[in-house]
Amino acid sequence: MPGSRSAPNARKTVLPNGVRVVTERLEHVDSASLSICSLTGSRSDPPGCEGIAHFLEHMFFKGTASRTARQIAEAADDIGGNANGVTDREELHLYARTTHDQAEVALELLFDLLLNSTCTQEDISREREVVSQEIAQVQDAPEDWMHEMVPPTVWPDHPLGRPLMGTSETVAAIGSDSMRRFLTEEVYVPDRLLVAAAGRVEHDRFVELTARLAGDLRAGPPRATQPAPRFNSDRLLIPQNGQQVHFCRVSPGIPRTHETRHAFAVLDTVLGGGSSSRLFQEIRENRGLAYDVSSYLQSYRDSGLFVITGGAAPSKFQLVLDLVDQEIARLRAEGPSAEELARAKVQIKVSLALAAESTGYRMYHLMTSEAYWGEVLPFAEIAAGIDRVTVEDVHELSQQALAPDGCAVVAIGPLDGEGGEDG
Repeated sequence: MPGSRSAPNARKTVLPNGVRVVTERLEHVDSASLSICSLTGSRSDPPGCEGIAHFLEHMFFKGTASRTARQIAEAADDIGGNANGVTDREELHLYARTTHDQAEVALELLFDLLLNSTCTQEDISREREVVSQEIAQVQDAPEDWMHEMVPPTVWPDHPLGRPLMGTSETVAAIGSDSMRRFLTEEVYVPDRLLVAAAGRVEHDRFVELTARLAGDLRAGPPRATQPAPRFNSDRLLIPQNGQQVHFCRVSPGIPRTHETRHAFAVLDTVLGGGSSSRLFQEIRENRGLAYDVSSYLQSYRDSGLFVITGGAAPSKFQLVLDLVDQEIARLRAEGPSAEELARAKVQIKVSLALAAESTGYRMYHLMTSEAYWGEVLPFAEIAAGIDRVTVEDVHELSQQALAPDGCAVVAIGPLDGEGGEDG
């Protein structure tokens, strides 16, 4: 397929078995960022094996048919950059960053990790302790743990609500057989595999390599259809020693491709997206009640979350939540000012422009655009979508999306005896 609308040097090829290769050649850089993405993740973890996708990410680096774990580490160092993996709720991908002359070597390494991992029981037993320690490390950091507890709280009966890393109990139940089954049924499915690369890369060479290394993959069983999750307005209060209560106030968000995504980006920026945002100005600058308070939108295929997050002294925790509600009520009643709208648009567009100078970001943009839209979205089109947002759009969206009786709260810290699950 010829150049994408986002750039004349962005190209896409679909192999006969369905594997997609999307690249963007950038002549002005010497580097390359590349990724092999499987469109699976914790959302696809089988019941009783929660955390298997994340565990598998670890196992990719523990040995293949031709490399030991040490040889994998040496091969990653040999390319002079870095190689790693990421697990999300809808994506599992391996990535590398290196110079352009090492890009093809890096791609071959990533395919070896993905397709030839041995996943021996001995390696699994050894790495299980590492994964358990990673879970414990997150639980010891309340500012991280609270975000991990948001999906299980608001989507308790849906696959999106499964703990991404699993629990010590579910990780203990994962063995070689279940891991190989997950590989076959979820990962080695060609129409769910996507190669993305940005930098001084050769598209045709990436296609040739991908065809040689993954062209023999055959379609697996069709993915079971999952209904969209239903939002649960609940409170999860977890007592933990410390000096602050860390919290997330959560409202329903939107799917990644939703028509209001640009208006929601502006709403997010006005309310909690920067140092001039309403929440930061009122709670930190005017009242000095928190070091940080902010917001973010997290979107998936069929749903999403809008999260306001921060930390406060235990004696001020409820006051901060009340002030958050007051600022939301004010935005729902009045909408943003013209000045706030203009400032938010500049923030978003400048952030996009700065990020686009990174090959890593451009690679990620290629990957997510193709995964969710089936094409590479032009940066100019995204900026134009932001420009089209009006004061009325944000006002109307705030009234629809930020209903006061439709939120959940997750809080971790010294809760003065309030702790535990509070329905």
